[in-house]
Amino acid sequence: MKKHIGVLVLGVTIIVVLLLYMVAFTVRWQEKALVLTFNKISREVDDPGLQWRWPVFQKVLKFDGRIRTLQQQLTEIRTRDKQTVIVSVYVNWRITNARTFYERFRQEGSADSADVIKQAERTIKGWIAEASNIFAEYKFAELVTLDASKFKLAALEKGSSDQFGGMQSRIQEKAQAGEGYGVEILDLGISRLGVPDDVTTSVFSRMREERQAVVRTLVSDGGKQATSITADAKREATILKAQAQAEAKDIRGKGDAAAAKYYQAFVQDAKLANFLRRLETLRKTLSERTTIILNSKSPPYQLLTTGSDLLRGEESALDEKKGTSTKAQ
Repeated sequence: MKKHIGVLVLGVTIIVVLLLYMVAFTVRWQEKALVLTFNKISREVDDPGLQWRWPVFQKVLKFDGRIRTLQQQLTEIRTRDKQTVIVSVYVNWRITNARTFYERFRQEGSADSADVIKQAERTIKGWIAEASNIFAEYKFAELVTLDASKFKLAALEKGSSDQFGGMQSRIQEKAQAGEGYGVEILDLGISRLGVPDDVTTSVFSRMREERQAVVRTLVSDGGKQATSITADAKREATILKAQAQAEAKDIRGKGDAAAAKYYQAFVQDAKLANFLRRLETLRKTLSERTTIILNSKSPPYQLLTTGSDLLRGEESALDEKKGTSTKAQ
């Protein structure tokens, strides 16, 4: 009996779980749900939690409301100057209104949420292809350049004040056309921008020529500056040299004038001049402890033994004066 009761409880539990599975469903915080009755929308559920439905007659479609990223495959596009570029564009988008989203992208014979999302992605890719025509409004040099002032890739993506809206603005206008599509285009960007192999060589050659032109300009400017600096330096050197020569000439003139005064004094008394020159020579050669072995008669060292002729003359004059005075006495 107990065994039958256990089987009965288990059976009832399974039936209750199956019934709950058929009549109840759960909506997560990031989901938006639609309850379809005979494939027609009967109600929209935005609040998370446990929800109820009629079994068999109703089914539930759930859509994730978080941000989705759609990556476009590489596509060749022509610029305004007939250059070919290879572009890959990405779009960040999300579902904002599940009812409108389902009604705009639902296909006949398919009511599955995955099929609806695939159709939405195909439609957005078509919008990207139409918006890519904006590349025909830009030159290749505005998309691939080293000059930041000429770089306009950001304006192509987002738009700018001096030009028509970019790719993102055009796709957003498509998403909001009419009653809308129940989606929001959050962001658009170019994930890859390249050129075919046959264009790469010409692009590098052009960029090399631009760099060489810049180098030539810098070298020319540097040469002009060097010439100007050299001329200024030569001019300053000439001025300084002239000033130095004038100052040297003035000093030489003053020295010659002073020497002339001394020369006149020496001319008046040649013996005194000769005596002073000899003393100067002795002072310079015997300034410190010095031992010299010379002939005592070698000038000017004979002064050390014989004295000066000038001094002897003065002593003779003194002796004559003394003798005269004695005789007179």
